[in-house]
Amino acid sequence: MEVFFAVGAGVGLATLAGVRACLPLAVFMLMARLDWLWGFSVTDTPLDFLMSDAAIVVLLVLALLEVFFTRVSSLAKLERALRLPAAVAAGGLLMAAAAAAEIREPWYWAGLLLGALLALLGVYVHRGTLQLNEGKDPGPVLDISVLLLSALMMLAPPAGYLFLIFMVWLAYRVRRLKRQKYKGLRVLA
Repeated sequence: MEVFFAVGAGVGLATLAGVRACLPLAVFMLMARLDWLWGFSVTDTPLDFLMSDAAIVVLLVLALLEVFFTRVSSLAKLERALRLPAAVAAGGLLMAAAAAAEIREPWYWAGLLLGALLALLGVYVHRGTLQLNEGKDPGPVLDISVLLLSALMMLAPPAGYLFLIFMVWLAYRVRRLKRQKYKGLRVLA
């Protein structure tokens, strides 16, 4: 049962990392450090370096910079360029770290890969919704939502599976709406 919970938290947090890369990782590290986990453990693993004081300080600074970059219009282009590599790295680390205590050594690499792929799903949905919304970032509402969803997935890990299903549905909707939006433009060309 612990594996089910650990993978659920990892799946949800890795997908959420595609929306805001550093915030889910910061929530994971802080809640794991405070031992506010339910149904699984993240201690005594090779990824314990994520719980160090230096890693937490660096990640909190990166999370603040990520939020700041989305608010300043001159830095938004830089944030969009850095979002993909940061999201892939954060998604892989989240999935591997969440499942590290329950799944042994050779499966860390599979967790890294799966987390990176799930983060790509989150990036696709986020970029698609921004394009459909004409580039307007929702701002603090998105940041607060990411924080609350991250905490929910740590406290109720099966919610990660539900979030993954929701994101797959959103990816389908984004793809469908993109086709409908540009259908009329092909006729004019």
